[in-house]
Amino acid sequence: MGTARILALERAAFEAWPAAEVRELGPWRLRFMHGVTRRANSVWAGPGEPPGGLDAGIALAQAFYAERSLPPLFQIQPLLAAPLDAALAARGYAACEPSSVRVADAVAIARLDPPAGIRAACDPELSEPWFEVSGRRGRFRADEQPAYRGLLERVAGRAGFAHARLDGADIGAVGLAVVSGTSAGIFSMLTLPAFRRRGLARAVLGALARFALERGARQLYLQVERDNRPALTLYEAAGFAESHTYHYRSRGA
Repeated sequence: MGTARILALERAAFEAWPAAEVRELGPWRLRFMHGVTRRANSVWAGPGEPPGGLDAGIALAQAFYAERSLPPLFQIQPLLAAPLDAALAARGYAACEPSSVRVADAVAIARLDPPAGIRAACDPELSEPWFEVSGRRGRFRADEQPAYRGLLERVAGRAGFAHARLDGADIGAVGLAVVSGTSAGIFSMLTLPAFRRRGLARAVLGALARFALERGARQLYLQVERDNRPALTLYEAAGFAESHTYHYRSRGA
């Protein structure tokens, strides 16, 4: 995939996961969301240098996070920010959490109908049963849940909240789609342990794709850690192919 298309995807993903606070620094965006998720508490490094050059930009970013009692963290897409990547490595920032950005045709994913005995749907508004699974029974601690809810409220109007359940059972899997133009990002995929390996996550993907298609999106994308083999297996089987990769640079995380 060419640099222009990668940049378009990275910008869409930036807009789809809006931090509580964002400070512009030339082509960079300094994000803060009370420490909840790496993505929302890191520098999004667009192509080019901030005012004053890399040294000044890195220093300002370090001060920004120090003021908020967080270690500095940079999200790096190598094709877009190779000079920054090298500068951070020279300063002792370690590369971590290598991730894969995957894309798929929304029409193809929309054909993933639920297996027999599974019901899936996607709602345009956040519901308490959805948040119970994603926010309270997922990876977020009790003190992190308000920040996560705030993020979900910021994507209201362009988000779809999908869920799947076995007949007669409570919600067992959830996922989130955020539409931006002709693309839609897939986030917050979660299947509760008791419901894994039953096809619920696949059903959630299908429901999210149908939601995205109804709102004009033709391409789906998602971000997944490269060592998350169960998730990679699911997405590869569904038809998601790698577009590009990114990683973080951290110091003192």
